[in-house]
Amino acid sequence: MLGTAIDVLDRAMDVLMVAVGLGCVWLGCGAVIRPRRPPGPIRGPVWVVRTWGLGFVLLGISLSIETITLMTGREPGWAADVIRWVAGPLVVGSIVAAFVARWWGRHRTRTVKGRRRA
Repeated sequence: MLGTAIDVLDRAMDVLMVAVGLGCVWLGCGAVIRPRRPPGPIRGPVWVVRTWGLGFVLLGISLSIETITLMTGREPGWAADVIRWVAGPLVVGSIVAAFVARWWGRHRTRTVKGRRRA
């Protein structure tokens, strides 16, 4: 009886992970298609938003493929490598670039308003 409950919970988590992967694809496509109106988590220059969107699309696709592959009982293979070596650095790098761009914009605005820089 306990084994059946664990199997049901395991399948529910797999379905949730596929849904999360498809949600990542949806957010990423929105950022790539409309970089001037990005989703809430990312703000910054257009190239940063598009990079973040591309990273999220790759992350969502590979996460969904990896989860479906594990659900069928096979080894994930290349999907885990895409997450580790491509999508992860794209997402993290674009988030860092967005924070730097925001900081630079605030710093530059402050120095111009303070009349220290022309």
